[in-house]
Formats: sequence, structure tokens, C-alpha cells
Amino acid sequence: MSAMTTTARRAPRLTFGGALRAEWCKIWSATSTYVLGVLTIAFLLINSAMMGWLLSLLASDITPVGHEDIWSTASAGASNALVIVGILGVMALTGEFSSSSIVSSLTVDPRRAMFMHAKALVVAAVTFLASLVGVLLAWGVAAAMVGPHLTTGTKWTPAAMPVVTLLGLPLMMAFAAVLAMGLGAICRSTVGGVLCVVVLFTIVPSVLQMAQLLGRRYLWITSINNCLPANALTAFLSAGASTFANDAAAVLDIDGAQPFQPAWGMAGLIFVVWSVVFYAVGVLMMCRRDVK
Repeated sequence: MSAMTTTARRAPRLTFGGALRAEWCKIWSATSTYVLGVLTIAFLLINSAMMGWLLSLLASDITPVGHEDIWSTASAGASNALVIVGILGVMALTGEFSSSSIVSSLTVDPRRAMFMHAKALVVAAVTFLASLVGVLLAWGVAAAMVGPHLTTGTKWTPAAMPVVTLLGLPLMMAFAAVLAMGLGAICRSTVGGVLCVVVLFTIVPSVLQMAQLLGRRYLWITSINNCLPANALTAFLSAGASTFANDAAAVLDIDGAQPFQPAWGMAGLIFVVWSVVFYAVGVLMMCRRDVK
């Protein structure tokens, strides 16, 4: 008995690097990773092509087109990709619960917080890479379709817009996947987690948007809506530019009053806070609840 105890004590503990390697192997062993990664790239590319085609039709002296429209066209599919990467984040964790492999994972790595952190980093890295490929391809399509119709040059293009589009978008997609992973830890069900992602990213903003029709009395609802993840992402990707593709919420007027609309930098911070809060709650529940 003492010999077994001594052997167990001498057994090397799994390091964080080992946990990262294990999670990297696991995520690429799931077919859903490839499917959702390709869908992320496809949505960014297709939305960019559609927006570029629309701008090419509308380009005229009445509808000026500048370099800022190329960048906003490249990021036009971000709202749709947000749901896709959210599903990826949910399934990366709930897939282990549905297959009962979570028991084996936590046997090898009983430190649940470390398990969650390693998985979150891997999910974020995979999401970042897929989104980066998607936005680079989308930018190429946008430049090819919108470029020949430029009329204003770089006159209204914020200096930060290229960086925000090419690097900020993939980074926010990575945070979105981590947020969704937190929802997965809370629900422990793929269906429940995916439903929460859809509700948070699409249904709730659409429902709250109707508050604009209720007048100034409900202005605060519109202000809250502007701070929800999907709308905060849109504001962040605008980088302060005024373009055809950007959300008109920044100039929305309700009975002579304007709702709160965060500046693009603050909007990015708000999005990150949403991700950190949901992920932290997910880690806390993962550590305190039984896995079965």
C-alpha cells in the first residue's frame, strides 16, 4: 500500500504545456472543427462579395466610395461569423460531456481551471486562424470589387481601420469563441449552449431594436442594445469611419434624443468584458459542479 502511495506521489503531474498539446490534438480530432472553420471563412468571404457587388452597383457621385468602404466590406460578414465561432466554442466543451470523454479528460488533468484555460487558449487560437484566413480572403475580394469604384480616396479612412479589420476582427472572433465556451460550461449541453449563443448574438439584439419604435421613454433599452456583443462588435469594426456598410446607430435620433453609442475603442472593450465575464462564470461552475 505504501509502495503504491509512493509511486502515485512520484508520478509527474500534467503541465500546462502538456494540457495545451492534449487540447490541440482533441480539437483537431473533431469533424465539427473543420466544418465550422470552413463555414467561418465562407461566411466572411461570401458576405464581402455580396457587399462589394452592392457597392459596385450603387457607386456614383451620390454614393461616394472610399478606401474605408473596402475595409468595412471585408468585415461585413462578422455578425454571421460570430454565430459560427460561437457554435465552435460551445461544441469544443460540450462535445466532451455528450461523449462522456470529460471524465477521462479530468482524470488526466484533475485541475479543472487549468483544463478550461488550456481548452480556451486552443479554441481561441483555432478561431483566430480561421477568421484571419477568412478576413484576408474577404479583403482581397473587397479590394477587387470595390477598388475600381473609389471616388474619395483615403479622405475619410481612419488610420486604425486596416489593423482593426485584419487583426481586430480575428481577435474578437477568438474572444467570442471563449465567451461561447463559457456558455457551454454553464449549460453542459450542445443544444442549450448553441441556443444561448443564437439568443445572445442575434435574437436579443433584434428584439431590443424594436424599442426604437417606442419613443424617447425607452431610449435606455436602445442604449443597452448598443452594448450587446453583436452591436459592440459592429461598432468596434467601424473604427470610427462613416461608411455605407456601418451600422447607422451612431446617428440614430429618437424623438430628438440619441441613445448611448460607445466609441469604437470602448465598444471593443465592452465586447472583451462580455467574453471575460461569461468565461469566468463558466470556469467557476466547472470547478464547483460534478461532471456527471
